[in-house]
Amino acid sequence: MQFNQELIFLAAEKTALAQAEGNFARKVAVLFLAEPNSAANREFIAKVLSAANLNLQQDTLFAELPAHEPVSIAPDLKERKPGHVLVFGISPAQLGLSIQISLYHPTAFYGATWLFADSLSTLEPDKNRKSQLWNGIKTMFL
Repeated sequence: MQFNQELIFLAAEKTALAQAEGNFARKVAVLFLAEPNSAANREFIAKVLSAANLNLQQDTLFAELPAHEPVSIAPDLKERKPGHVLVFGISPAQLGLSIQISLYHPTAFYGATWLFADSLSTLEPDKNRKSQLWNGIKTMFL
């Protein structure tokens, strides 16, 4: 992970979790790209999380974010203090983060363990990417 020492967060008007759903019982934030087939994407991520003994509605706070709409995750990190953040199809820059991070590799940053991955529609049909995702999720939760 590399980041610019002078600029860790870029400001945006909307917070990443402003429109989030879920009970957040296990302090897991899940952010994913809003795509046309969002119902299937929610089913897919719910199934992946279930394999890691997490319930999307009960254990996480999840939000779909439109492509290229800048948001800020900094206020959410300070106020809600997630222990884990899963990000699908969204770049760190779109979240207001000035960091470079490898996909599918859990990384500790700003008090949470982060996992960035491809969009859910890209992951679902691709066995290799699903395997990489599963390995990262196992490292974080199992």
